Amino acid sequence: MSSRLLSLYALALASVALAAPLVYHTPRSTSSSSYDEFAADSSLDVSAIYDAAKQATKKQIPGASYLTDPGSNDYVQIYQDWSDLPQVSAFHFIADMDIDCDGVDWNCKGNTGDGQKETSFGALDASKVPWYVIPQSFADKQGNSLKPNALGAIICNGKMFYAIFGDSNGATPQVIGEGSLLLGQACFNTDSLQVSGGNGHDQKDVAYIVFGNEVPTGVGKNTIDLAALKELGDKQVHLLVQDLGLSTKSQ
Repeated sequence: MSSRLLSLYALALASVALAAPLVYHTPRSTSSSSYDEFAADSSLDVSAIYDAAKQATKKQIPGASYLTDPGSNDYVQIYQDWSDLPQVSAFHFIADMDIDCDGVDWNCKGNTGDGQKETSFGALDASKVPWYVIPQSFADKQGNSLKPNALGAIICNGKMFYAIFGDSNGATPQVIGEGSLLLGQACFNTDSLQVSGGNGHDQKDVAYIVFGNEVPTGVGKNTIDLAALKELGDKQVHLLVQDLGLSTKSQ
């Protein structure tokens, strides 16, 4: 090719680049911290579901009673009243919510220095992924009944958010009632309370409903697809509502 043709060819490429610049799209699930992205559908009666969870205490899971905090005498029991419903299978418990900053954000503000750079099934980012924590011994006993990254519906402060089983507690003693930084902020951040690694929610009034066999698509090592999480969460909770004979809110 002659030098003149080469010059014309280079000029043409440059004009195309100027006319159609490259656009890089950041995945929505990895860049947004909007709590609405993983919040339950507004038609769901969160209060009714919460009351149903508080009353469903006839079937205890043997050996599934855990302290809320080391040194505490306050135990939380895990129940399986909803494990064999017509359309869904779930276990549930009501506990507090300590804050887990393991993974990418392991050195988050307020963390006490015991953070880990990995989570149980990857290295999730606590500031971008809503997850809940399960005692390691319980997870081991459940086997295939509790899959990694299993869906959870978390009722807190009158609201419901979806999360995944992203980490486990293997401390001595193993405790229960813990969520990622993002989940804690969605639940409890106010003008007077800013949730951090060392500032969670002490009251034992958070309901954790775990759909152990349901795993949303789009779970990566560090982040997840929040839209897929919400879609699966709404589907499973609507089925739970049907199984329990509860009603939804009129729109």
